[in-house]
Amino acid sequence: MSEHHHTSPDSEAEAEAKARVLKERMQMGFNMIPFNQVIGLQITDISLERVAAEFAMKPQLIGNMTHQILHGGVIATALDTIGGAMAMSAVYAAMKGMPREERTMRILKLATLDMRVDYLKPGRGKLFTVSAGVLRVGKKVCVTRMELENEDKELIAVGTATYMY
Repeated sequence: MSEHHHTSPDSEAEAEAKARVLKERMQMGFNMIPFNQVIGLQITDISLERVAAEFAMKPQLIGNMTHQILHGGVIATALDTIGGAMAMSAVYAAMKGMPREERTMRILKLATLDMRVDYLKPGRGKLFTVSAGVLRVGKKVCVTRMELENEDKELIAVGTATYMY
């Protein structure tokens, strides 16, 4: 008895190559956004399940001079930005089978509809990691969960956001 595989090694390699190119394009696009450059936010990991980025503390990001902690707006921005990147990745995958041009047009319309941030600890640290995962992808909205922690893995803030597309 022989086993039948629905995908050949060539088609698997082609799919992996396409996924790698898409990942590289998303990472490059994210890292080129001027506001992300101001903050210093750089993607470190991107997949269909998780997106992560990091940024270093710098004087321009301080919101409390006495305590030398991150500005709450920087925390919210980092959470929203990584949640949006996660939503883009998840939504693009969920629209598989749709013509590429239509997928791209829908992705370009992606916008934050609602976001909740819970500030758990003061933003102390030298290096911050922000990550996101998907809670749900619907026909018109995507919900993500985000976390921000410092180099000691202390959880500083969490967020949940809804993005429409």
